[in-house]
Formats: sequence, structure tokens, C-alpha cells
Amino acid sequence: MLKIASFDMCTFVVISILIIATYFRRLTRGKTNQCFIMIMLLSLFSCFFDILAIYADGVCSPDLYGIQVFYHTGYLYLHNLSAPLYLYYIIAQTDTFHIYRKNHAEFFFMLIPFIFYTTVFAINIFNGMIFTIDDGEYKRGWFMTVLYVLVGMYCLGCIIYLLVYRKLFTLTRLMALIITFPLIAIAIIVQFVRPDVRIEMFALSIGQLFLALFVQRPEALIDYNTGIYKFNAYAQDMKRSFSTKKPLDVILINISNFLSIQEILSYDATNTMLQIVAERLRTICRQSVNNADLYYLDKGRFRIVIDRLNGRQKTEYAAEAVNAALKPKIPVNGMDVSLVPYVCIANCPEDIADFNTIIEFGKELSTKFKFTGKVMHAAELLDKKKYDLIGDLDKIIQDAVQNKKFEIYYQPIYSVSECKYRSAEALIRLKHEKYGFISPELFIPMTEKSGMILKIGMFVFEEVCRFIASDEFKELGLDYIEINLSVVQCMQGGLAGDLLRVMKKYGVRPDQINLEITESADTQTQSIIAENITALIDAGISFSLDDFGTGYSNMQRMASLPLKIVKLDKTFTNFHNNPRLMIVLQNTVKMLKAMGMQIVVEGVESQELVDRFKKLNCEYIQGFFYSRPIPKTDFIEFIKNSNRDDHLLSSDEKIS
Repeated sequence: MLKIASFDMCTFVVISILIIATYFRRLTRGKTNQCFIMIMLLSLFSCFFDILAIYADGVCSPDLYGIQVFYHTGYLYLHNLSAPLYLYYIIAQTDTFHIYRKNHAEFFFMLIPFIFYTTVFAINIFNGMIFTIDDGEYKRGWFMTVLYVLVGMYCLGCIIYLLVYRKLFTLTRLMALIITFPLIAIAIIVQFVRPDVRIEMFALSIGQLFLALFVQRPEALIDYNTGIYKFNAYAQDMKRSFSTKKPLDVILINISNFLSIQEILSYDATNTMLQIVAERLRTICRQSVNNADLYYLDKGRFRIVIDRLNGRQKTEYAAEAVNAALKPKIPVNGMDVSLVPYVCIANCPEDIADFNTIIEFGKELSTKFKFTGKVMHAAELLDKKKYDLIGDLDKIIQDAVQNKKFEIYYQPIYSVSECKYRSAEALIRLKHEKYGFISPELFIPMTEKSGMILKIGMFVFEEVCRFIASDEFKELGLDYIEINLSVVQCMQGGLAGDLLRVMKKYGVRPDQINLEITESADTQTQSIIAENITALIDAGISFSLDDFGTGYSNMQRMASLPLKIVKLDKTFTNFHNNPRLMIVLQNTVKMLKAMGMQIVVEGVESQELVDRFKKLNCEYIQGFFYSRPIPKTDFIEFIKNSNRDDHLLSSDEKIS
């Protein structure tokens, strides 16, 4: 039967291009990349042997017996070797080799089929159980079917492995890894029925093309300026390692003065400096540590991730080498640039056991800890409870949202002119059975990043509206409740409609609600929030600007907003430590008064401050001097007792 080599020739071209592209894309480091290169080289040589075998079979001469046996053996052996190598590639993708260090029996079990058919190929020359050459004609032996079964076992093992660790992959990457198997299965059936149609290698090359396009993606993994892995790769690899409990040492390197250097140097000069730093780190990894991966995250932050198999002594040595390598000045464009490098070793999972914690710790490394110039250790720096909380925070927030575990606290706002409480601010609180009260400063930013703030924001708004609609609230004689709007909420086009629907549901009047927005919210979402503000203002709802004085206020923008109230941040209460701040405060109050705005002073904690802001004619005061934020039941009792006629006199005397 005359065999056709066309598919093999196409395969040879495709795989050759993939290999060349892999080297040009700099995907040559690391187990995964090296294994992928091995798979492609194996396929290339298999294809080469198959082409030679086809042409040797075409001659059909007994004189070519030895050459035919060599070509066919080379093709079949290398082709079948692709299956265990592909399994190795998938294990590399999941980074689970450390599992087999503990259990050698499993690894040996996976090698048994490979050892078995390697032996069979060796003795095939004598017994022809796989194939024979009879008068120049190639004939299959009875063991050929067994070979297919052995390859099928490896393919099944690959699929099972991928399904077990499917959570480590995106759907696109998972499908790209799996698609090779149905392609090969179809090709095997075709080639088994039609041995003359050599399509198996072509199907394998298509599978490798999918891997190159959707799995081996340097644009998603490599920072082209430094030539090392970037944040996406770091996130992917660390999440995978934490998921499989792989023992790692991470050397965290933060150049704390990077932003200052960036302001001084040009864009190209900054990139040159980063290239020099990356090359120094790459040299250290190459000389002192095996199986180490180097990453550049951003803003002068580098990470070296070391497989614990190397031993902690090598990690210590590498960290000291890094610290020493970054101390000498770096010559860039005729300037000598001095770095301030924080170098810290984190043993994972002993010191840090989850991705969120190592990211948060890495951010705080050069801001929360004093620079010593020496290699630091995470175990000595970590506030274990705090970082455990950060690691658990995602689950805690999800549970709180699903089971409505958030609570609404209220902080009374005192009216200076009426000597009584006329309003209050609604504040969200979260209490956990293990960690106690969790600061909003910790969980609010995380909910904004995850998008959960939208559900939480609507929960707060509805709870406040339910309270306002109650008979208990009506008895308190309060004018309105202030509710904070987050930046993410302000970015939602349908915000105004959602809020108005909730108010209508509970029969809440527009004048009973005051919405607080921050300067940052206005800055980041100016065009979007304007639509929401207009719709809500038209409905009769008033707005206040929260935390005034904490950002770089754009006065023109602030003046254009239809604000009723401006809340001075508590930083304005520190004028005793800074006399100039008192001048700023006095003129700020005059300016806001001239603009027809009412003023709420936040963070007031003493009688002296109350007297001072009263003299400045600020209308409202909010702070611990009067009350901390308290639960609804306590708040109702507090307002009832505080706003009694007999209490008002003492309150008046208190601030006069």
C-alpha cells in the first residue's frame, strides 16, 4: 500500500515554525517551556523518521531492510514517547512535582508503561512483535494494538490529571490542553484503518499549535523590557503553588525609592535601570540557585521564587547576594543611581499560606517597616493575625453578603444652633466570630475590587430606608440620615433609578436622605456621577462632600456640584500641632460659608475643639466627644435620652 507523506511534510513545516517562534518569544526557561520544546523536538524528529520510512517503503527493496527497521523504529518509538512526555508537561503546568517527591511509588507507576514498551522496542528486532519488514514491505505486528492501548492509558491519565486540577486553569487554557486528545484519537482511528494516510503527526502538530497560541503566551507572561516574568505569571504561579501546598521560598525585593528615581530619570533611562537590575538578579539565580523563577511585578518590585528542594541555605545565600548586588550605584545616562532595596525572605506556606497575604505583605514591605539594609525575614515582621485575616477576607465577605451578616451602626451628628441631634451617619460594620470587628478600611477596598460593594451598598441603603420608615425613627425627631456612596457605586449608570425604587418601596421622602460622596469619587467618575447626581437632585435628595481636605480639591469642580453640606475631615482638628493649619481652617470655613454650604466637622473628641468650631460658626459636629458609631437599638435609646428637653439644657451649657 503506497503511503502518502504530504501530511508529514506539512507537520514538519508547522512544528519547525513553532520551534523558531518559541525561541524568538524567549520561552526557553522553566520546566513548562523546556518540556514544550522537548515535545516539539520529539514530534519534529518523529515526523522526520516517518518521512524517511515512507520513502524507504516506497522503494520496497530487501537491500534496505536495516534502514527501514531503523526509520520505523525511530518514528514509532519517538512518536509513542510523546504520550509520557505530554503527561510530564501537564504535571509541569500544574507544578505538582513536589507531590511525587513524597510518594515515589506513584511516579514509578507512571513510568511502568514507558519502561515496558521501551523494552519491547529493543527486542522487536528479534521477534517482530511490533512490526516486520518482509521483502521490503512494512507489516504491523500483533503488539501494535497494545502500543495504542499503552498510549491511550497515558492520554487518559493526562485528561484525569487536568480534570483533578482544573481549577488551576482558565477555561481557555484547559480546553487548549485537552483538545489534543480528541484530535489524536480521530487521527489514530483514521490511520489504523488507512495506514497509507499518515495523519497522526499532523493532528499532533495542530494540538501543539493550540498550546502555543493559548497556553504558551509570552505576551501574558513576559515583561518585554526586563525579559523576565511579569505580575500575571507571578499571580498564576503563586496561586497554583498555594493551591497544591508546594513548599517555596520567596525573596521579595522592593526598590523603595523607585518612584522618586522614575520622576528624575526619563522613561528610557528608567527602563535601562530596570534592565540592569533584572540582569543582576538573573545572574544570581543562574549562579546560586536551580529551579528559581524571577518576576518583575511593577514599580520597582521584583520577586524570586525558589523551589524548596534546593534547601533554605541556598535561599539565604541568594538573598544576601541580591542585597549585595543592589547596593552599588547603577550608571544610567551618565548618572549614578543609588537604590534603596528592601530584601525579605518569606517561607511558604509556613510564613504565608495564601496569595492575597503575600501580595499585601509585599506592598507593605517598604512602607510599614524600617529600612535596615539587611536581609529581613517575613516570620519576624508579620502580624500573623492581621495577615491571616487578609487571607480569609474573601471568604468572610462572601459569607457576610450571602447571609446578611453586615450590621448598620449610626453616629449621631450634633446641631450647634439647636443644641440637639438632628441627623446621623449610617456606617457599615462587620463582626466575625474569629477576628472580631473587621475595619471597614480593610474590607471596603476589597469589596470595591471584587464588585461586591454594589450588593453591600444596596443592603446599607435599604436597611437605612427600612429604619427611616419605622415608627421608632419617627419618634426620634431626626431630619435625615447620611449614607455613603462608594466610587464603584457612583460608576453605575442605573444607580439613581435603583435608589429611588428602594425609597418608593419604603415610602421614604427625599429630604430624609443625604448622600455622601468623596472628592475621589467625583474626580474619577465626574461624567458618570453627574448623571446620577442630576437625577437624584431632581428627585429632591441632597448631597454632601465627605472627607473634604484629604485630597487635592479642585475648587472649580466642587463649586459646580449642587452640594448642600461639606464635611471637614478630622485632619482639620490637628491645628494645635500646626498653627498654619488654623489659618487654612479659618479661610476654608469662610469660603464654604460664602458658597452657601453647611459644614459638618468630623473627628471632634474634646470640649476645646467643640468650642473652637462653634466660634467658627460650623453648623454640625460629629465625633467621639458626643458618641461613637453605635448599633441601631443603642442609637435609638441614645437619641431619645439626649434630645429630651431636660437634657438639652445641659447640652447647651456643655458647649457654651
